[in-house]
Amino acid sequence: MSEVCQKCKTPFSIQEDEKVFIEDMTFSFGEAKIHPALPVYCPDCRMLIRTCHRNERNFYKSVCGKTRKPLVTLYHPKPLWGEPYVVYEQDEWRADDFDAAVYGTDFDFSTGFFDQFGALHKVVPRINLNTLANENCDFTSGTGFCKNCYLINSSENCEDCYHGKLMQKCSDSVDCSYLYDSQLCYECFSVYKSYNCKYLLFSQNCTDCFFSSNLNSCTNCFLCTNLHQKEYHFENAPLSREEYEAKVAKFHGSYSKIEVARKKLLKLRSLSPVRYANIVNCENCTGDYIENSKNCNDCYDVNGSEDCRYVHVGVEIKDNYDCSNMYLKVEQCYETLGTIEVYNAAYCLFVFNSNDLLYCENCFNCSNCFGCVGLMRKKYCILNKQYTEGEYNALVPKIIEHMKSNKEWGVYFPSQYSPFGYNESLAYEYVPLTKEDALSKGFYWRDDIDQMPKVEKTIPASGIPDFIDDVPDDILNWAITCELSKRPFQLIKQELDFYRSHNLPVPHLHPDERHKRRMELRNPRRIYARECAKCRAKVESTYSADKPEIVYCEKCYLNEVY
Repeated sequence: MSEVCQKCKTPFSIQEDEKVFIEDMTFSFGEAKIHPALPVYCPDCRMLIRTCHRNERNFYKSVCGKTRKPLVTLYHPKPLWGEPYVVYEQDEWRADDFDAAVYGTDFDFSTGFFDQFGALHKVVPRINLNTLANENCDFTSGTGFCKNCYLINSSENCEDCYHGKLMQKCSDSVDCSYLYDSQLCYECFSVYKSYNCKYLLFSQNCTDCFFSSNLNSCTNCFLCTNLHQKEYHFENAPLSREEYEAKVAKFHGSYSKIEVARKKLLKLRSLSPVRYANIVNCENCTGDYIENSKNCNDCYDVNGSEDCRYVHVGVEIKDNYDCSNMYLKVEQCYETLGTIEVYNAAYCLFVFNSNDLLYCENCFNCSNCFGCVGLMRKKYCILNKQYTEGEYNALVPKIIEHMKSNKEWGVYFPSQYSPFGYNESLAYEYVPLTKEDALSKGFYWRDDIDQMPKVEKTIPASGIPDFIDDVPDDILNWAITCELSKRPFQLIKQELDFYRSHNLPVPHLHPDERHKRRMELRNPRRIYARECAKCRAKVESTYSADKPEIVYCEKCYLNEVY
């Protein structure tokens, strides 16, 4: 079924399984049965509109609107639209004496739903951070059950980790993304069950491996690619332990030497065959970074999941379409972002342990709610106002008909209701846009992200001593000016201790630039038709046909490595 996107005007297709899913997904209001609407935007526009409402990496200082105590929040004190948000510290927001139902209002059929929802969204106090059961992790977002972590996001069960994304069950690791069950790692990307590895990419079950990619069960490998169960290899050649250690020693200790090794790794990767996609132990799946899943198509960063399409980050989910950041036993959700244990929700944002929600935001332990914000343990509410079951079932279908007449039904929360600039949001990570392009597409833009730290000294990154042993303790009181962006950044003591204990130089780039460089290691979240470079078999790959990489199908890649 072919359509034209009402946003970007490009053609797109509605897949047969997508139509079946939407027809099967049902919201019951007494005798009335209502299904989500078929999409009017292409998958890319749906993803950008959804993810522009999520800020993962930008933190600001503010005060709790309830206690006036200082806090760290995701919300800039200078809003991009409307009045400033009232922000509560998490414990105060969850306290028994706060009930967002006091902001409940009648639905007004003389105006649109989104205008009314936007007004409610703006007045209900917001929770300062999206975290759960952490200890000493004030500067983290989307984290749970973590301890002593700093500037990590979308992570669970981590300890003593700094500057990372999607880290699961990790400890003592810095500047890593997509790191799982690993320890003592630095600048690693898409690495599983590994120990004491630095600049390791797309690898698993490795120990003491450095500046390497696509390794499996390797130990003491340096500048290697596509190896399995190897030890003491340098540039893919076997060496004695003594020879190996002598060669590796030449690269240790200084920023300039680290940069030489990093650039060698990138060149080595460009000359080595790559698997068409990072899909492991799956059945009928397309996309990238998918593990232990079945029938997940055009999905990315998904594991333990089944029967999904257009999902970006999903853990143990089933029957999710057009969703992002869905975690743990989430079933039958559509056009939703940010959930834990949710069933039957559509067009929602940050809803946890709930079911049968439509157009709700920041609602926990709720069911049968429509257009609500900030509710906990509620049923049969519309715009935060309490109704009886009968009243609720009678009124919601009328509101949906009103939305259909205004062409609002079936459309996600518009970007103009996002609290964040495009460049503050997850959308910017997925699809970087210039300020001009973002504004032309209807997004906001934040010009003043940085809050200059109070420091004794500012130093350009080029002025930092090359060797970590020559870096003084008082660097913790300096603002370092990033070599690329010229944005200032500071080190924390735990971070400096990590660099010293691992003989690593102080980084010259702002944490955002380091994160961006890691993200550039992965392909765009889009599927292309391509041929295997060896056997010419057709594959669905995230490598477009014009990219220079040597792309192998699964069979040829496994024959090459194993």
